[in-house]
Amino acid sequence: MEKNLFKKIAVCLAGSFVYAAGITVVKVCNLGISPITSAPYAFSFVVGQSLGTCTMYLNVILYVIQKLVLKKEYTLRKFLTQFILSSVFAVLIDFTGVLFGGFVPQSYVFRMLYLIFGCFVLAAGVCGVVMSDFGMLPGEGVAVCIQKITKLDFGICKIIFDSSMVVLALIISLAFLGRVEGVREGTLVSAFMIGWFARYIGRFLGPRLSVFLNPGSPNSVSQQPASANTASQNEKRKNRRKGHGSWIKKQDWQNRLLNNECNNNNLIKKEI
Repeated sequence: MEKNLFKKIAVCLAGSFVYAAGITVVKVCNLGISPITSAPYAFSFVVGQSLGTCTMYLNVILYVIQKLVLKKEYTLRKFLTQFILSSVFAVLIDFTGVLFGGFVPQSYVFRMLYLIFGCFVLAAGVCGVVMSDFGMLPGEGVAVCIQKITKLDFGICKIIFDSSMVVLALIISLAFLGRVEGVREGTLVSAFMIGWFARYIGRFLGPRLSVFLNPGSPNSVSQQPASANTASQNEKRKNRRKGHGSWIKKQDWQNRLLNNECNNNNLIKKEI
C-alpha cells in the first residue's frame, strides 16, 4: 500500500467537498453558472439531456486530451481515479446544494460579493484536490496538462481552461440556439477569480500540505522555522568576525613590535 494513502484520500475528499460547496455558492447567486459547467450546460439545451449526462460527454473529451498530452504518464490508474472522483463529486454537488442552497442573496451587490466568496471557496477546493497527490477531476487534469506545456503557474492555467470553457459555451449557444445560455457576468468573473485565487492559495497551502502528507520528506525538513537557521547563521558570522578581529589584533601587535625595534635601532645608531 502506498505510503500516506489514507491522508491523501482524506485531503482529496475534503477538497472535493469544498470544491462542490463553492460551485453551490456560485450557483445560488443567479449571476451565471460556473465556468467548468458552462459548456455542458449550454450543450444540454442542444441535445435535450441532463447536465450530468452532458458533463460526462465533456469528461470523455477531457480524458482524451490528457492522454494525448501526458501519453504514458496518463495511466489506467489515473483514468479510473478521475472516473471515481467525478462520480463522488456529482454526489457532493447535490449534497452541498441541500446544505448551502437555501441561502439566496437578494441585492445585486450582495450577490456579487457572495459570488466572489464562492470563487474563493471553489479555488481552495481545487487546490486541495490537486495537491492531495491522489487524483484530480478531469477539468483540473487538463489544467495540469496546460501547465506542463506552458510552464506557467497552475492558477494561470486554471484561468486559461475556465476561459476556454466559457468561450466554448458561447459558441455552442450562439451556433445552435441563437441565444446565450448560462453565461452571465458572474461566469466571466468566476473564470478569472477562481484561477487568481487558486494561484495564491496554492502558494500558501502547498508547503503545508506537503508537510502533512509527507512529514519525513526533505521538503518538510525545509519547512522548519527560519529562526533556527537564522540563529545558526548569525553564530557563524559572529565567530567569523571574532576570528577576523583576533587576526587583526595579532597583526597590530606584530606591527607595533617591528616599529619599536626600528626605533631602538635608530637610537643605537645615533649614539654610535
